[in-house]
Amino acid sequence: MVVGSGTGPGPVRSDVLYSLWPDAAEVFADAIRLDDHWVRAFVPHGWPREVRTGWLLPLFQLPFAHTLAVTVDPLPSEDQLARLTRQLVWNLGAREARQAQGRLEGATTAAAVSDAARLREDMALGEARMARIGLALAIRAPTRAQLDQRSRIAQSIAAGLMLPLRPSRFRQRQNWLATLPGWWPQEGVREMDTRAAATVVPLLGDGLQHPGGEVWGINPTTRAPIVLDRYALPAPHSLTLAWSGAGKSFATKLAVLRARYHDVPVVVLDPEGEYRGLAGGQGVIRMGRGVGLNPLKLFADDAGDVLRRADFAARWVEAVQGPLAPAERAAVQQHLAARGHLDPRDWADELQRDPSARFPTTLGALARWNAVMGDGDTPLPSGGLTVVDLSAVPADLKTAAYLVAVEHVLATLPRAQRRWVVFDEAWLLLGNPVLAPYLEQLYRRARKWGTALCLVTQDAQDTLRSVAAQVCLRNSPTVLLLRPHPEALGDLSRIFRLTPPEVDLLASADRGEGLLLADRFRLPIRVEASPVEARLIREAEHRVA
Repeated sequence: MVVGSGTGPGPVRSDVLYSLWPDAAEVFADAIRLDDHWVRAFVPHGWPREVRTGWLLPLFQLPFAHTLAVTVDPLPSEDQLARLTRQLVWNLGAREARQAQGRLEGATTAAAVSDAARLREDMALGEARMARIGLALAIRAPTRAQLDQRSRIAQSIAAGLMLPLRPSRFRQRQNWLATLPGWWPQEGVREMDTRAAATVVPLLGDGLQHPGGEVWGINPTTRAPIVLDRYALPAPHSLTLAWSGAGKSFATKLAVLRARYHDVPVVVLDPEGEYRGLAGGQGVIRMGRGVGLNPLKLFADDAGDVLRRADFAARWVEAVQGPLAPAERAAVQQHLAARGHLDPRDWADELQRDPSARFPTTLGALARWNAVMGDGDTPLPSGGLTVVDLSAVPADLKTAAYLVAVEHVLATLPRAQRRWVVFDEAWLLLGNPVLAPYLEQLYRRARKWGTALCLVTQDAQDTLRSVAAQVCLRNSPTVLLLRPHPEALGDLSRIFRLTPPEVDLLASADRGEGLLLADRFRLPIRVEASPVEARLIREAEHRVA
């Protein structure tokens, strides 16, 4: 039988329309020829009794051209509840009749009674409804021989899912039409409760989907969204590793926007000034050129906190001036612990007046810091999105300024609510062996206070070999790996125990693609933004430029 449709004069149709509505169709008993390709339609002639979430995904992922149509038709609960009651009464009666005759109950009857009783109770409680599910599969190939080969592959995969498929003889046209929009399968239809019906939806897979979490991207294999609640993991911290140009800045800006959807305060420590366009004029602190934060200011509630801040001040001096001798370092700590709150300029004046002071290199550190930062001690804005811009700080003071900004953020923000602190270009901290003990303290304090530390860096090789990076890795259950530098693949494979397919995935990843490691999950990921989110990020970047 030949079914034709004339095109007539007019514009050339698109490939999508051509695939749905060809010029002619020649229908055979077990296949259809549509212009220059062949199609074979299948319907199931059996369904598995028990399924898991995403069990149908292998059919969506067949390695050749195909169409899989799944239709869902809700059924009236009252009618279905009455039907289940009648079915349950019938099966219970059949059970009693067999028992009266001294015969065993059939396995099919036992399963039917159990299923009907459970489903009837769930429907009566409003926890489930019934729906009619239809499924039709159409496979396409350029030749009849290739169509036969692909059909065998599809049937083999479906058989492994306990879903036997058969090509309907002499009903190819009807079943092929069932794969097109607006048509309904007439064969292979099954009534299911809503929980079982939900498992055939392709976006419901075995991926990572935490209720109430943030969308990190999509799984390019299943197209399922990856939704992660970092506070549901052992620790909320994360680490992003990517080569320059792999999309790590875009992914981080997108994550910051989505955190603000949940009204989570976010502070971004920005060495290059990339993020200030997101915060607007009120949420930006530009350190340098007379604007600074006092590194010697104490936020201490008890004696233990005073000692910790004194230790921090000594580390700050070392970040500015270089390593201190043990005696000098101890003197700096004792001096600050005894004096309490100090201003860098006042301390410099005091050391100038006292030639016998035991801080010969500290005076130079203070002079350099005061010349750049001035007298200011700018307070951090509370809540919302705050960007600490370090782009105006000279390179030789940037690590020290970064350290001061981190300490001020964690010491001044309220500890009662969750918040994020994003470390862009985190190699400034990770690559400094002097700061490793400080980072260990930082991670312990941040988790106790409900603060999520988000480290973003591109210097994978040096970072992964440092002691500080190992501390970060051990305390960061979430790791986003975008396309790395080719020479860093070996280090990444060893440290994260990547499989050969995962290494190949990273090596061939496009911009914004990579691998997400979140506790026990290891998923391919593609970072995607909505049109509105992409526009907001572009506008923010334009304001910075």
